[in-house]
Amino acid sequence: MELFDKLGDEVEDLWRESNYNEDELPAIAAECLKRARVPEHLSAWDVIDWSLKQTDLPRQRDVYAAFGDPPITVYSAPRFYIDVYFWFEGTTTTHQHSFCGAFQVLAGSSIHSWYDFERRETVNSFCEIGDMSLKTCELLEVGDIQEIWAGRRYIHSLFHLDHPSATIVIRTERSQLHLPQFSYEKPYLAIDPFFEDNTTTKKLQALSALYRGGRKDADEQVIGLLKRSDLQTCYLILVQARGFLRSNQLTEMFTPEAAKTSFAAFLDVVAEKHKAAGDALRPVFERHDMLDEILTRRRYVTNPEHRFFMALLLNVEGRSYIFALIKQRYPDADPIEKVLDWTFDLAQIRIMGTETNALGIADFGDDEMFALEHLLNGSDDGAIRDKFVAEQPGRDVSAIDAAIAKVRDSVLFRPLLT
Repeated sequence: MELFDKLGDEVEDLWRESNYNEDELPAIAAECLKRARVPEHLSAWDVIDWSLKQTDLPRQRDVYAAFGDPPITVYSAPRFYIDVYFWFEGTTTTHQHSFCGAFQVLAGSSIHSWYDFERRETVNSFCEIGDMSLKTCELLEVGDIQEIWAGRRYIHSLFHLDHPSATIVIRTERSQLHLPQFSYEKPYLAIDPFFEDNTTTKKLQALSALYRGGRKDADEQVIGLLKRSDLQTCYLILVQARGFLRSNQLTEMFTPEAAKTSFAAFLDVVAEKHKAAGDALRPVFERHDMLDEILTRRRYVTNPEHRFFMALLLNVEGRSYIFALIKQRYPDADPIEKVLDWTFDLAQIRIMGTETNALGIADFGDDEMFALEHLLNGSDDGAIRDKFVAEQPGRDVSAIDAAIAKVRDSVLFRPLLT
């Protein structure tokens, strides 16, 4: 653990020579991490063991584990500190930072995505409407290093693939110059997740009581509140209401369309009140539905390759990006063949108590595999139909039309077909 003392002292000396210029810290921290080669000398579990044996730890900067599970401060200086963060669950959250520094993967691996956000409308200081675009995505593995810049320059997400993953982070405290620290809800919304307003918080708690108490007028009360609320508050209400509608197991089991109809009505109210800005929330929640479906499917599989495939679908949109990550992970494999193999395997995994498989698609057979293969190769529907007729003369062409529709309609394949 003396490695962290040496690492911290070196960062302190070099950064002081730069007059503690925050623009210089990311490069300094990254270079010091590179020279220290910490992952070659200790494991993430060494940090846990050390923390349990110490009589007195360095000043802990995140005592209640708001970020990391757990975060452990291993070096503390007046202007920066070094944490080791543990992660046991992957998250699709996209965010920027109000601090700067650098991080290194100590254990596990992650899908790292880096975005641009072009603002179209400033709703208020805590909420913006704009357009997100993916700049790059890559797999980060043990030893890999990334610089962290404060603000919009570094909008990113990390989905941790392994259980656990751990990162070494050299970072400053939060800077008032780079607040709020936005989170981004693809494809259009930037919002401050740390915003607090006593009245809004209490109203959300009151809505919770309505749903948990089974009040029949709960939906009506939500609509009334949406009609009286600003766009940012509407978003918070929608998040809350959606959670309760989806958590009602009896409704989800016997009348799932009822919950969807109620939520669609809520979105209509917001769109009517806030026009284009309100309508921009529709695809945000459509994406939430897609992620929830893929996460549900991922819980049914234990094979590491299948879970990796599902993680790609959760975090990356677009064939070229997904294929590039598959190639990075499996350099000797053809990405399309990998996807087809994984899809075939998942189609064979039956989900107890349902008529579907791990894909969430009933009767996914040869025709569907044929359609998927050619869609992945970039063929349009007409070309797929012509190939089907040529290879299987005499068969009704409606069979391949149905197969194409089944693949295109699948939530699971949507990221691949974007």
